[in-house]
Amino acid sequence: MEKRFIKEHLNGKNGLITVTELSNALLISKKTVYRMIKSNKVDSFKIGGYYAIKLSSAKKLIKGGV
Repeated sequence: MEKRFIKEHLNGKNGLITVTELSNALLISKKTVYRMIKSNKVDSFKIGGYYAIKLSSAKKLIKGGV
């Protein structure tokens, strides 16, 4: 159920993406994305055991560089 929720709701359509999606888009490791979350470089929040990253924050990050 939890993985299905993630696939259905954290896919960019609702303005939210996963750590994996951001790491793939930026060609960086997931560990680096978690560090960025911890240092507040991207806007995110936790749903269950997963981080949801605001797509708008990811876009700003891409424009500004990593």
